Amino acid sequence: MAFLCPSPSAPATPDYAAAATAQGQANKETALQQGYLNNPNVNGPLGGQTVTFDAVTGQPTINQTLTPTAQATLEAQQRVQQGLAGLGEKGLSTATDIISKPFQYTGPAVTTSLADSGKIQGAPDLASYGSASSIGADKYGLAKGDVAANQYGLAGGINASQYGLAGGINPSQYGTAQGGVQGVNLQQSLGNIGQINQDLNANNYRSNNQLDLRNVAQMPVNAGTTGQAAIMSRLAPQLERQQKFNAQTLANQGLVAGGEAYKNAMLDQNQQQNDLLTQAALQGINLDTAANQQGFNQALASGQYGNVGTQQNFSNALAAQQAQNAAQGQGFNQQLQSGQFGNQAQLASFGANLQNQQAQNQAIAQNYGQSVNAQQLANQAIAQNYGQGLSAQQLANQAVGQNFGQGLAAQNAANAAIGQNYGQGMASSNAANAAVQQNQNAAAQQQQLANAAQLQQYNQNLGSAQFGNNAANQSLQTQLALRNQPLNEITGLMSGSQLQLPQFQGYNPTSIAPAPVFAGAQAQGAANMQNYGIQQSGANATTSGLFGLAGAALSDRRLKSNIERIGTHKLGIGIYEYDILGERQQGVMADEVEKVMPKAVLMHPSGYKMVNYGLLNG
Repeated sequence: MAFLCPSPSAPATPDYAAAATAQGQANKETALQQGYLNNPNVNGPLGGQTVTFDAVTGQPTINQTLTPTAQATLEAQQRVQQGLAGLGEKGLSTATDIISKPFQYTGPAVTTSLADSGKIQGAPDLASYGSASSIGADKYGLAKGDVAANQYGLAGGINASQYGLAGGINPSQYGTAQGGVQGVNLQQSLGNIGQINQDLNANNYRSNNQLDLRNVAQMPVNAGTTGQAAIMSRLAPQLERQQKFNAQTLANQGLVAGGEAYKNAMLDQNQQQNDLLTQAALQGINLDTAANQQGFNQALASGQYGNVGTQQNFSNALAAQQAQNAAQGQGFNQQLQSGQFGNQAQLASFGANLQNQQAQNQAIAQNYGQSVNAQQLANQAIAQNYGQGLSAQQLANQAVGQNFGQGLAAQNAANAAIGQNYGQGMASSNAANAAVQQNQNAAAQQQQLANAAQLQQYNQNLGSAQFGNNAANQSLQTQLALRNQPLNEITGLMSGSQLQLPQFQGYNPTSIAPAPVFAGAQAQGAANMQNYGIQQSGANATTSGLFGLAGAALSDRRLKSNIERIGTHKLGIGIYEYDILGERQQGVMADEVEKVMPKAVLMHPSGYKMVNYGLLNG
């Protein structure tokens, strides 16, 4: 018995305007407090500062006072700075005259030419000293390949057919052994005895009384209204009311048609209705079947009375037919005994013919054996001639192989001579190449010595040029110093001692954050909405879980109140009426069901027990 969990109420919207006003007042108070804390009165060895605040606006005013010594020092610094400023004005005309004239350097040249140092020569041309050469192997001859075996003859084989082929004899030319003699017909005509009558035809004694099933109920019963139709007509209005009630309940919960939760709820409702319709149909079919069986049994009992008389007539006719068959069987046995005497005479004649045929077959087999022996002797002669021809051919093949081996040895000796000549030519060419390489190495060493001498002369010229450059640089620095001296003097006067106010002891201000009134209101609103979402999700999950288990509902005693027992279930447990989640319902207690049918009790994810009413009422 399923139910829907009530949806939680949405939280009230926080008063953000009031929270913003309170936040502004808190910010103002915090700013004033920070002004008091961050502007303290300071007293030091050079003086002090006093901070006062306006009574209306809260604006701070800082007053700094020096000690008499510090005040006199400050006045003396001011007089010195005033004198330096006047002196700077006098030197301004001198600096203007110097800057108005462009700087000209009159010292020696800075760079020197290295063209007379010479150039380093490149690598020598080694081609002028000869190039390494290689010998042509083809002028010493090329090693030949294997000798041609066909010039010494090819090994042959003999043809066995020229010595004749072993033959075989055809057994059919000596005759074929005859089969058994013509069989004897041992059957005797018994046509004059007559045939035993066939079994009685039970159809001749069949009862003409058939069962009258006109008053037997059909499947399903269709006598006015069937039991199934009667149950369905009573259940249909109830299902229609239940469907309208569920649709209205879903609408009250805010679940509109077309939504996922609405579809799931209506799908579960349709499944429950289908289960009830199926149970009603099965119950109606059982009632119709019982009525049909009862009517058929009554008609069958009525028909059995007519069959008793028919059975007695059939038994009398069967006894008369059996007596007639016994008389015909006696006559048949007498005729059969007479026919057996004739068969014995025919069997004796068959034995004599069989012995004569066996003697003829033995003569045919003897002639065939003699022909086989003669043929075997001829085959042995053919095999002997073939063996002699094979031996002669093998001797000829050995001679061919010997000639081929001698030709191959001669070719190998010629190839060895060619290889020896090629090795001598290679050694001579290597010696010539070594001489060319030696000449090239000597020329390269001479070139390296000349390059080293040119490099040494270049380094000496470079050092001489660097001495001249250093002298020119020193002269340039001297002229720059003479030009910058008046400018440095004016700069020194302008950057003389500056007025220094006393530095009071530092203070680390304290920062006070205003009370987060508005942020707290926002956080509280967000927390309320989060809790509402969690409660709504839990309610949706519970509803989805209840509708996801066909025929199952929470039946934990801990969720129920105002419990009243109104009946007893067929399993012996109580049926109660109670309040659960704001609704008055009827059902059983999960703890009682668990004792008699444990498989019908399920555990919901919330920790409460559920009962599968489909199994409980099945």
